[in-house]
Amino acid sequence: MAQFFIALPGNRKGNVRSGIQKKKKKSFLALLLPWKKAEKEEKLAYIVSVEPGHDINEYHLLKTKEGRWLQEGEDKWLREGDGAFNLAIKKAIDDYEHQKRNGSI
Repeated sequence: MAQFFIALPGNRKGNVRSGIQKKKKKSFLALLLPWKKAEKEEKLAYIVSVEPGHDINEYHLLKTKEGRWLQEGEDKWLREGDGAFNLAIKKAIDDYEHQKRNGSI
C-alpha cells in the first residue's frame, strides 16, 4: 500500500492511499469443477481524502491493471462526486505515477 499527496483545483489537497483490490470471478464452470481455482481479478484501488471537503470528503476510485479508470456503475465500491473534480483527481494521480515511473520523484 502506498500513500502520497496531490494538489487539486480550488486550493484543495488530496491524501491518496492505494493498494490492490482482489476479487474472485464467479463463473458457472467453477460450480461444476470445484477443484479448479477461480480466477482472481485484481484492480488498483485508490482512497482519496480531500481537504477541505465539500460534498464528499473521501473518494473511492478503481483502475484496471491495464490503466483504465472504472466509471460509476462498473463497481459498487466506487464513490465519486462531480465529474470534473473526478477527472482532476484521476489526472493528478496519473501525473504522480508517471513522474514516479520516470524517476523524477
